[in-house]
Amino acid sequence: MKFFKYHGTGNDFIIIDNRGGVVDEEVKPELSRRLCNRHFGVGGDGVIFVEKSVKADARMRIFNPDASEAEMCGNGIRCMAMFLYDKGMKHDRLRIETMAGLLEINLAFDDRGTALLTVDMGSPTGVELNRELEVDGDLWTYSYVDTGVPHAVFFVPDVEAVDLMRFAPLIRHNPVFPRGVNVNFVEKTGDSSFKIRTYERGVEGETLACGTGITASGALAVYTGLAKDGVELEFQARGGTVYVRVEKDEKGMDRLFMTGPAVFVFEGDLSDTML
Repeated sequence: MKFFKYHGTGNDFIIIDNRGGVVDEEVKPELSRRLCNRHFGVGGDGVIFVEKSVKADARMRIFNPDASEAEMCGNGIRCMAMFLYDKGMKHDRLRIETMAGLLEINLAFDDRGTALLTVDMGSPTGVELNRELEVDGDLWTYSYVDTGVPHAVFFVPDVEAVDLMRFAPLIRHNPVFPRGVNVNFVEKTGDSSFKIRTYERGVEGETLACGTGITASGALAVYTGLAKDGVELEFQARGGTVYVRVEKDEKGMDRLFMTGPAVFVFEGDLSDTML
């Protein structure tokens, strides 16, 4: 079975084209767990199965390294769109069906030929601002939003000073969040620029970037008065830069747009022992 490795700002994924139904449904969780292992598998932050769709160009199924299935993934959907483009869908606009809904992705190339993909992430849901949460005996202020998956965002003076692997697991499993939660620490570095670190649910660790987390942080920066809507916000993650824009649609509803790269790394064939 052939696989393809892509990354979006260091958030890396194994992509399997399953439009022919090669991988059975019951196999996907455990296969994903094995493939994501960085010592005994291919290594990745998730496995994306490209499936047929009657509503869109293709359907996205994404499984985490712990074998759980995620509703959506921001960096992952850019990688999947780039894969579809590379494999023959030479359109500047693609539609991908996810468990979080139908999303539209626009592809453009800069002067150096680098692909930049903009995802219409839709409208945020479940917004809660400036809530308090007890973490290891201290009260922390956070805001919450769902951008396809749930995110708690903590605006802090210095993201590098945060002991992420100490505090983030306590927040991620806090009963306040019945579905679990992705945990983001965000530092404002300029009028429209931020640094971010994210602990991802399902990966159960820090990733080099999280597209839905960056999108969530951009929305909450606007809602808490740290940034303006209609302006492109720059987020520097450990794996690179992703941009977020909050705009009003024709009905006056907020829509979130995320822009970032997606890069093909390598491809290969899985041995029978991995299947």
